[in-house]
Amino acid sequence: MAKKKDRQASSGVAEASRAEIHEAAYFARKCGLTRDEALQMIREAHASAVPKPAESEKRKH
Repeated sequence: MAKKKDRQASSGVAEASRAEIHEAAYFARKCGLTRDEALQMIREAHASAVPKPAESEKRKH
């Protein structure tokens, strides 16, 4: 008998939380994307949403 191969993730996207999966599934249905595409877009949006204050924008009191 041949050995069974180890199961790999169904996509190249790292593991997601249950909430992320549900959000991606909803977004995918709504916009006509795959779940992996939607999950990748959501993660990119969350990563870019973190504001980074520039040195010149900081107020000195």
